[in-house]
Amino acid sequence: MMKMGQSNALGERGPQKKERFHHKSKTGCKTCKIRKVKCDEARPICQRCIKFGLGCDGYDDESRAIQPSKFSHGQVFPNPQKGAVVPRIQPPPAILCRSPQRSLFSNQQEARYFQAFTTHTASQLKGLFASNLWNHLVLQACESNVSLRHAVIAIGALDPKTWRGPAESDEETSRRPFAYHEHSIAIRDMRTAAMQESLDFRTRPMACLLFICFEIYHCNKTSAVAQITVMSSLLETSSKHSHITIYDLDDELLESFRELEVQALVQNCYGKDMIGTQQRLSCRQTMRSKIPIRFATLRQARSVFHVLAMRRLHWQGTSRYEWPWYLTTQTMGSMTDPPPNEWTSNEEWCLERDRRFEEYTAWSNAFQPLLLAARASTQPAEARQANVLRMTYLYTYLSLMTRMLSPQESYYGQTARLTELLGLLNSLLESCPEDYGFSMECNFLVPLSVVSYQFRHRALRQEAIRLLLAYPRREGLWDGVLIAKYSQWLAEIEEEGLEDEEYVPLDLVGGLVAADHDPIRRTVRLVAFKRVRNPVGTMVRREAVLSW
Repeated sequence: MMKMGQSNALGERGPQKKERFHHKSKTGCKTCKIRKVKCDEARPICQRCIKFGLGCDGYDDESRAIQPSKFSHGQVFPNPQKGAVVPRIQPPPAILCRSPQRSLFSNQQEARYFQAFTTHTASQLKGLFASNLWNHLVLQACESNVSLRHAVIAIGALDPKTWRGPAESDEETSRRPFAYHEHSIAIRDMRTAAMQESLDFRTRPMACLLFICFEIYHCNKTSAVAQITVMSSLLETSSKHSHITIYDLDDELLESFRELEVQALVQNCYGKDMIGTQQRLSCRQTMRSKIPIRFATLRQARSVFHVLAMRRLHWQGTSRYEWPWYLTTQTMGSMTDPPPNEWTSNEEWCLERDRRFEEYTAWSNAFQPLLLAARASTQPAEARQANVLRMTYLYTYLSLMTRMLSPQESYYGQTARLTELLGLLNSLLESCPEDYGFSMECNFLVPLSVVSYQFRHRALRQEAIRLLLAYPRREGLWDGVLIAKYSQWLAEIEEEGLEDEEYVPLDLVGGLVAADHDPIRRTVRLVAFKRVRNPVGTMVRREAVLSW
């Protein structure tokens, strides 16, 4: 355990999310009744119809309309101005019960692959936490926006279960060119609408989400990160110049964005180029006083954790240290704390580091009752979600240690945490339902990467590599087989000549200095430096080209 004290986790109790209103409405507007969706029953016209660009034909019986409660469906999200966690007020999203009419499609292929998306792909993309995003909100938006409809058709034609390699059948060979054609139409229509300034605030981020999904399928990390950056910019700038704000977006859409933003921050050097100077500086503020003593729901705990992760990654970028800092100093790890630089004093950096650990400790304390209750529950899905959150906390805490503490404190002596983390990963992967290994969420690959690459426990690293190869997955911006290949290559270099050591000794720890990916040929060119003890300080350059 860390030598700094644990936080008392003081703060206001988080808002409790109310149950959704499920009974079938008999007082909805005429348009919603015809479309067979849930009406929000607002007066004088249904706001749900207006939100998706549809006309509202009013109500059959004016006296029976019910105004939606302004206190329904609370949820926690960060306040963009103060960085605080505040309750979000929004009525529950409408549910689409059918696909758009065939007349919306230009040909039989479009109708066929849209149907493939609605019946198969949407359920594959929804992730481990229940969400109406892919099988309800996205489909509903497609009724009124042709660009979104073409983007959905493109993803349906790709079929995420075929992500592992090139087309293997005649059907796949014919589907992929059609998917690229539909994707190009979606981009063209979206650009035209943007130039004409006819895109509404809700359509733009949803289009970004669909384009990101398309790029992730092809392992185009650069393009996917660029789309996430555009998406983040839209959420910040559009709300400043419109009466509609980020809090008018659906909960599920915002949660998906938070997940992708965290992924992009990790991939893009912890977000150094994604936010401005003032935003970076504001991320130094701690929010531990806003973490409740006990979380009300697993979804609330997950939302708060995303906020903590984003703020921590932003803050790491403000310190202007390469990570891990002790591998880039002239003393090569002999210092306890990093030396001061022009951006950050040593005292300031250490104080903020301690606050980050306290935040994560406070989150863990607030989450513990939910974890125990979920594990005792008879609902497998609830226990699974709780274990995923515990796993996320463990690998984030371990990753934070390797970047914030000296190697003596972080690399060695963490066998118990690493063992618990790998045990959770093994259990969750073995019980994982058939999902073809493709997901927009990143649940398993980053923690496996932490064990196989960031830490050098030899036996646990080999077990993590085995799991990566036994359960090939693509999650968000990560490809599991690729991680396994370069982790195994680095392990072989570092462990040359070692006998019974449990960990790779620090003076032999190497690291990748270059990794050039070719997603089309599915190859990666790696460059690393191997350290040798005789003569002391000697480093030997190693190169390799691997396929995955």
